[in-house]
Amino acid sequence: MLSKILVGIDGSEPAKKASEYASNLATKNNSFLYIVHVIEEFGGSMRAWEQRDSYVKELRSHSYELLKENESKAKELGVTKIYIIGEEGDAAEKILLVGKNKKVDTIVIGSRGLSTAKGFLLGSVSHKITNYAKCPVIIVR
Repeated sequence: MLSKILVGIDGSEPAKKASEYASNLATKNNSFLYIVHVIEEFGGSMRAWEQRDSYVKELRSHSYELLKENESKAKELGVTKIYIIGEEGDAAEKILLVGKNKKVDTIVIGSRGLSTAKGFLLGSVSHKITNYAKCPVIIVR
């Protein structure tokens, strides 16, 4: 039986499907559902650093709205035990860390095609999670 499920979200269509899948799984198993969104670090032109505070404030606001939206949808699907968690940093690392700290039984994540050179060289979030997670990982397409 699954008692703790973590779903990583980023606002993409695959992440929306993953959130719905995780919510249905949590409802069927009466599980705790951890909804995690990570604001990825962004690099830096001088202009970005000059405007950093306003960017960070806007990113945090968007992250909170995304988490609350997913929480509402999970409640509509019957999930009663929901925790929303906002993090900042490397998405895969933070999702894995939350999963470890909360001792989740499974991680649900959306699948995305790689579209950048960085993604090709470093690997996608879902790829990193499947390689390093200490629990089962479900990738939703």
